[in-house]
Amino acid sequence: MLNEQHLREVLSTKLFSGKMTPEFVDFCLSHGRLRHYAPKQYLYFSGDEATTVYFLISGRIRLYLMGEFTEKIIRVLKPPVFFPEIILDGKPYPHAALCIEDTEVLALDQQTFMRFLESSPSLLWILYRELALDLRRSYRQIKNLSLGDARLRLGAKLFALAHVHGLKTQNGVLITIPLSATELAGMCSLARESVSRILTELKDIKLIEIKKKKITVLNTDELSLWIRERAARSRSLN
Repeated sequence: MLNEQHLREVLSTKLFSGKMTPEFVDFCLSHGRLRHYAPKQYLYFSGDEATTVYFLISGRIRLYLMGEFTEKIIRVLKPPVFFPEIILDGKPYPHAALCIEDTEVLALDQQTFMRFLESSPSLLWILYRELALDLRRSYRQIKNLSLGDARLRLGAKLFALAHVHGLKTQNGVLITIPLSATELAGMCSLARESVSRILTELKDIKLIEIKKKKITVLNTDELSLWIRERAARSRSLN
């Protein structure tokens, strides 16, 4: 469990690129509740009443949409980050949040948080910039998913995961989130069988290595080149 000094440091220097005011940090520490979650515990489900906003302090959380027969993974959060920004409109949670490892969050009552923002309007610009970044991320995700080529979709997703959740090793960049073919399919809106086949192809041409659920991108530059070449061929055919 984090002590107050460490928590203050995270909020002051890492959250929102260190742009939050001391008054905001004091507010979070006095009104927030530090909660610990084990792997596979939910913070909330889609459609639940949105009463709480969170700051992810440690661990990782998967945000996803739940259908009757499928799950669509929207994003995997890593600390520090504020979420879900969208509930500032007072409507229910639009997605579910599942911890994928031991996780600590600072939880704040949504109404209390909103009253503080109303008394400190300058903070709204900082939140707006974060929302703008998330919107750009969503546009990029929509662009990748709109690609007709399943290989392009999966290649782009692996490249993005290596960038955001990658750890450099002697063999390349390890994607530190354990991922099954089913989970990757949910991220890319593809069939699990298609993902399994494409992963095998990428292994055969030495772009990735897979051990159990751990995927290593052996050379991110070569993967990027492979994506660009496939995209160029796809455009030439249209």
